Amino acid sequence: MTRGYSWALGALATDLEREQTAVKLYGKYAVAVGDPALKELFKELARAEAGHVRGLRKLIEDFGADDVAVLFFCPLCGWQIDYGAAPAEGTELKCPMCAGRFALRLVDGDWTLERTGP
Repeated sequence: MTRGYSWALGALATDLEREQTAVKLYGKYAVAVGDPALKELFKELARAEAGHVRGLRKLIEDFGADDVAVLFFCPLCGWQIDYGAAPAEGTELKCPMCAGRFALRLVDGDWTLERTGP
């Protein structure tokens, strides 16, 4: 379930596409270049970008498995409020630092906070 992560998943998908393009380009450059040092450099760059591709795919998979905590910084004091992985909309928590109360809301596909108390 990727509910609540619309913006983040869109950004990750864009990054993944760019990294995949970079892997292909560096691979083509490694084949085309004659200089052995440059060939190795392009191969190394392609390997690094392939690692980024794997990491981004894993992160997208984690979002899909509800394995990513919903975290916010308190708008009152800046302390972290942790709603955990796969929270229900409307879950209300108190900031552990300033005691401000906030409910978790879903707006346009993304999690947001609604202040519900002091």
